[in-house]
Amino acid sequence: MDVPNGQSVVSTAAATLSEKASSSDSVSDGGSELRKSFDAVVFDVLKVTPEEYAGQITLMDGPVFIAIQPEELSSCGWNKKEKHSSAPNAVAFTRRFNQTSFWVVREILHAQTLKIRAEVLSLYIRTAKKLCDMNNLHAVMAVVSALQSAPIYRLSKTWALLSRKDKTAFERLEYLMAKEDNYKRLRDCIRSQSLVPCIPYLADGVIEDPVH
Repeated sequence: MDVPNGQSVVSTAAATLSEKASSSDSVSDGGSELRKSFDAVVFDVLKVTPEEYAGQITLMDGPVFIAIQPEELSSCGWNKKEKHSSAPNAVAFTRRFNQTSFWVVREILHAQTLKIRAEVLSLYIRTAKKLCDMNNLHAVMAVVSALQSAPIYRLSKTWALLSRKDKTAFERLEYLMAKEDNYKRLRDCIRSQSLVPCIPYLADGVIEDPVH
C-alpha cells in the first residue's frame, strides 16, 4: 500500500539529478554545464545554521499538518484516485516531504568540491538532529530518506570525511526512523511524548489514531 511520504518520488528525482554529479564522488572540471545553470547570485547553504534550517522547516510544515482533517487519514484518502479532493491536506503534507528531501539531495550534489560536499552533508545531519529535538519527525524522515537515497548514500569518499560525531548522530537517526516492526521505535517515541507538540511522520503503522 502506498503511504503519504513521497519517498519513491524523491528517489526518482534524486537519481535524475545525480547524473549531473561526478560518478567518482568528486567534482571534475567537466562540471561546467552544472555551474552554468546557477543564478548569478548563489545562495550559500553553509551560511545558515542547523537551528535556523530546522526552525524554518518546522514553521513551513506546521500549518500544513494542522490543516489535515481526521477523515483524510481514516479513509486513506491519499491512496485514492481522487486524492486531491478526498485528502488535499494530506497530499500537501506529502508535497512538503518531497520538497525537503529533494532540496537536501540537490544541495549535496551541487557542492563544487569534495570538502564542501562533506560539509553540506554534515550540515544536514545536524539539521535532522535539531528537527528531532523539535519533534518534527516528518521532516526528520524527509532528511534521513534523502541521505539514504542512492545518489547520496553511495558517496563513500564524502561519508568518509565526516566526523565520528556526525556519523554516530546519523546512525542514531537511522535507528529511530527504521521500518522494522512497523516503525516500532518511532511509534514508541511518539507515544512517549503524547503531551508534547509533535509533527509526526505519516505512514501506515505509525499513526494508530487519526486524531491530532
